[in-house]
Amino acid sequence: MVEVIRDKKIVVEPNLTNYDEIYRNFNWDNARKTLNFVGKGNVSKLVMDLNADGKDKSGLIWISEKGDIKSYTFHDLEVKASSFGAVLKDSGVKPGDRVVVMSKRVPSLYFSLLAIGMIGAVIVPIYSTFGEEAIRYRVENSGSKVAIVHESLADKFRNISGIKILKTSEEGIVNEQNVHNTSYVERSINDPTLILYTSGTTGRPKGIWHSQDIMTFYYFSGKYHFDMHAQDKFWHTGDPAWVAGFAGVWTAWLNSIPIVSYEGKFDAESWYSNIERVKVTLMSTAPTAIRLLKKEGVELARKFDLSSIRFIHAGGEYVDPDIIRWSMEVFGVPIHDGYGQTETATYVIANYVSMPIKIGSMGKPLPGVKALVVDENGNPLPPNTKGILALDPDFPAMAKGIWNDEERWKNSFKNGYYLTGDMGYIDEDGYFWYLGRADDIIKVSGYRISPVEIESVIMTHPAVAESAVIGVEDPIRGFRIKAYIVLKKDYSPSDELKNEIINHVRVKLGAHVVPREVEIVKELPHTLSGKTMRRVLRAIESGSQLGDVSTLENPETVKKE
Repeated sequence: MVEVIRDKKIVVEPNLTNYDEIYRNFNWDNARKTLNFVGKGNVSKLVMDLNADGKDKSGLIWISEKGDIKSYTFHDLEVKASSFGAVLKDSGVKPGDRVVVMSKRVPSLYFSLLAIGMIGAVIVPIYSTFGEEAIRYRVENSGSKVAIVHESLADKFRNISGIKILKTSEEGIVNEQNVHNTSYVERSINDPTLILYTSGTTGRPKGIWHSQDIMTFYYFSGKYHFDMHAQDKFWHTGDPAWVAGFAGVWTAWLNSIPIVSYEGKFDAESWYSNIERVKVTLMSTAPTAIRLLKKEGVELARKFDLSSIRFIHAGGEYVDPDIIRWSMEVFGVPIHDGYGQTETATYVIANYVSMPIKIGSMGKPLPGVKALVVDENGNPLPPNTKGILALDPDFPAMAKGIWNDEERWKNSFKNGYYLTGDMGYIDEDGYFWYLGRADDIIKVSGYRISPVEIESVIMTHPAVAESAVIGVEDPIRGFRIKAYIVLKKDYSPSDELKNEIINHVRVKLGAHVVPREVEIVKELPHTLSGKTMRRVLRAIESGSQLGDVSTLENPETVKKE
């Protein structure tokens, strides 16, 4: 039976008070008119126009690696972006040109994002951990001629020709100049503003490009999904080189609240301290990060005042029920699951503060988004029927294409719908449920089994911190189920524990979905955005090629205990 959370901590009246009514009446043309973002516009100008009456209000709260806190107003952001933009123009950057950004999470990163938008160029964010070949591919594929690079990372470009490097420091940029008259280049709202590269199972990464119109969606995503109000402080823990992290920055700015940025790496104590010191009210992160917090135990969390938090969202991969319950214990609010892809620019299905949460569900589509479940030919399926999650592409956050590969993009559509490649179903109440990537589904003795379903049960065992389930080729069954498991710090690997976990799954789900093999590892392969890369585990298991692993956070992954 589905567990439902109805009672929540409501601090301010939610923006989305009547989902059904708002969803039914929502219209994107009217939404653009509300923002005065019709026909032509500029993404950075839109931010500043929406904050024209409050430019002395904080737009960025930066926490350094050492723990120092510094705040920048929207006026500060505009002034710095103007000076960065002048350097870009002096370097020959014109409207429509692509500009690579590779930086530590320091203030100059955020000035750079605004500056590129300000002069009408296209932002190409790249993770600071990338190596030379991953950088070269993105530079060449995007056709970027200029890169804004933090000085500590500049050596990574030393063997990449044909691109000019503009070095940044914590707050500055090379050849920075004072600009007294801020100007913005307006272009069609359908012109490119962002190219984000996402790894494919096979082949090279694909450059998903979005138009300026994504800002229309970001505004309403902040209003309805994250329930942003004037007094909020929004900490999105992701890097802006990840689509959700990028979206988080602009979503906060467009809703006139500060984005909180932490330069340091993950550390549970530091994260709790950040929340306490800044008084973070809204938080968005990856489920993996929540699991890592949970792994450290409740005792550590109770050393900090976390009462400022009123809404937590986690997305990018499956949110298992156990961490939702844990969040209620530690933060007093549940984790709100959501669904999105690089192709959708942000989350397009979500659980909302004003609505009950069906634990395990992704929630319902945002107003203005038509989501459905279809068969492999794009035909809509009825409720409670497993199929492919699909979207009607007529909304501002839908990608416009794959840079330099239009044919590959066209192959993503069937019957007029964009097919996400993710499996799921819709229940009788309109809630969406995630079953995993289509290529992650395991077929055992005729059964189609979702690894997510098994992982969510494994995660309820008290010894388990993380799990990933894959199918391994089997001459009799077609495939057999194998589970990789990371233990909590107070547990040690043993055959007895493995058998206990196997029996735990048998009792909860049944014999046909029991893992035939359990391997305990130190860590699982994660992308830089926190997703578990099951295909890497499958490749390791079969001895086949790993494919594109440029976004793999831990290349030395799957260390055996």
